[in-house]
Amino acid sequence: LIDIDLQEVSDAYNCIEAVEVDEKFEYNEEELKSALKLYQVLKNIKAKYNLNGLTIRCFDLLTTIKTTACLALSLFNKDNIVGTCEGDIPTMMSMHLLNYLFSQPGFQANPSRISVENKTIILAHCTLPLNMVTNYTLDTHFESGIGVAIRGKLKEEKVTIFKFSRDLKNYYVTTGTIIKNLNENNLCRSQ
Repeated sequence: LIDIDLQEVSDAYNCIEAVEVDEKFEYNEEELKSALKLYQVLKNIKAKYNLNGLTIRCFDLLTTIKTTACLALSLFNKDNIVGTCEGDIPTMMSMHLLNYLFSQPGFQANPSRISVENKTIILAHCTLPLNMVTNYTLDTHFESGIGVAIRGKLKEEKVTIFKFSRDLKNYYVTTGTIIKNLNENNLCRSQ
């Protein structure tokens, strides 16, 4: 693991003049430019340090560069380069292992609600790989109301849930079925 100071990200972000917005993305142009600028910075850092993947303390970005990494992480994961947020190393390692074994991206998701009686769990996050979804729209980051987040719809199919423990010595694995995609405003955007 290489610990990269967030100041390096911020400094590099401030040095990039402008980026072109891909026409496939329909959203606020200034927010898109900021998100794609961050994506370029993270690509440059990945190359500079020869990284296989990355995790970023995304909430720190909200105050330093005033955008989110949701779109950047989505694009990395779409290209089978593991990118996670919240500085979550166990999730990054979990997704890296699954990506290595199955050559497909994963969805970093947080448990939002659990119903023991119904044996259901609602998982949500503001980023997921664009090639995992049947369709998507862009939205703001849930907690901050800024930046560019992904509101994606996943196929209603069987899934595997996997996570290393904090110390990477144990893991949890189970299967389930996506029974419904939600569109609630009080959760992270992909639900």
